[in-house]
Amino acid sequence: MIRIMFILVTAFSSLTLFGQTKLSPEQQKQMVEKIDKTASVMTAMQCEFVQTKSMKLLSKEMHSKGIMYFKRPNKLRWQYITPYDYTFILNGDKVHIKSSKSTKNIDVQGNKMFRQITNIILNSVTGGNLNSSTDFNVEMYKKDNSYYAKLFPKKKELKQLYQVIEIYFDSSLTMVNRVRMLEKTGDETQVKLNNTKLNIAVDDKIFLAN
Repeated sequence: MIRIMFILVTAFSSLTLFGQTKLSPEQQKQMVEKIDKTASVMTAMQCEFVQTKSMKLLSKEMHSKGIMYFKRPNKLRWQYITPYDYTFILNGDKVHIKSSKSTKNIDVQGNKMFRQITNIILNSVTGGNLNSSTDFNVEMYKKDNSYYAKLFPKKKELKQLYQVIEIYFDSSLTMVNRVRMLEKTGDETQVKLNNTKLNIAVDDKIFLAN
């Protein structure tokens, strides 16, 4: 009897500690529809980001900061400012990667793996396409007054990279504020989005390789 009570108390404490609830299929459908509706009317986005990388082989976390621009349908500029200069630009089917040491141009359509990764990036930024079952199994959770989605890879190529990707939303479900990626190796990357501005004017020149 004491053992049973201990298990129940421990379980209850764990639920209270984490404060998260998995949504029912109907609740998830409603939330995903609301998120997709919001994402569909987003024409542009600008924000700052803070990225934290934890690696199993290193005891010290790596921190970096930058700025991101997005413009519908498929333009994205992800620029690291500190502690290094590194820019990832997606413009249609073309990707331009620039660092202080080199530059690289990639045709996304000609590279299946890169195409899947760029789709993950775009969906993580906008929160859209959570109802798609092509690449991921999606589970929605509520934690306190906010929601987040767990994306479990279905395709072999993505399974080799990620265990799970978590996308966190603000309480109104209007924008993504955090993304957590747990890699197959056990390494973890978290990105927090700050000072987000929606549907502002973004110059197309920002998405050109220079």
